[in-house]
Amino acid sequence: MNALCQLAGDWTGTTPTGGIMVERKWDGWRCLRFRGLDGKPRLWSRNGQPLNGADHIVHQLDLFEHVAGVPLFLDGEVVVDDTLDATKRWFESGWRRGGDKGRLHLFDVLTEEEWRAGGSDRPLHERKAWLQELAGAVRDDPALSWDWRPGSRGGDDPTAVQVVEDEWAFTESDVHDMVQRVWAVGGEGLMLKDPEAPYRRKRGPAWLKVKLDNWKRWARTPIAA
Repeated sequence: MNALCQLAGDWTGTTPTGGIMVERKWDGWRCLRFRGLDGKPRLWSRNGQPLNGADHIVHQLDLFEHVAGVPLFLDGEVVVDDTLDATKRWFESGWRRGGDKGRLHLFDVLTEEEWRAGGSDRPLHERKAWLQELAGAVRDDPALSWDWRPGSRGGDDPTAVQVVEDEWAFTESDVHDMVQRVWAVGGEGLMLKDPEAPYRRKRGPAWLKVKLDNWKRWARTPIAA
């Protein structure tokens, strides 16, 4: 177990008979929230590098943990100014100028105990439902909306942390229609996920990427001009 998070394989053009969960793939940096050796929760890249300059996100995720009542590991993709280049510039050096940037698109949650043990046996659809429940509780509790982080001079943008929406695909045609909608607005692609799969800190077939390169390689449906 060398990976800090679950990693995706490449889609090969097939769709399970019973359907598969579909999420938009955001074109940013993988962003993990867990405690470091000092015991403080922080944001980290998938390679274990700290992601600075996003304290507004850290604070909102602390509220998720407050609602859950247990230490949490949270998994998502952080994007700055809607582009990969801007995300890279900010987290590599831009944050040194001060301030906070970025929006976190959350797609999974485990207890930190589960994560440290290598993953969770709970199926994805249960984890995603829990994530939605936590987000709703933070959003709807007036007391939490007034919980401002030190130095912020006011409440942070509540849209800085969003749970990635999901839908279902049953055929290649469904995947085609969904990915075309994402590409039409400049998105990177899709993630196809087995809703019954556990979370494992390694690469595997439970999560599959649908991007332009593997679509050209495997899909039988032509890309619209």
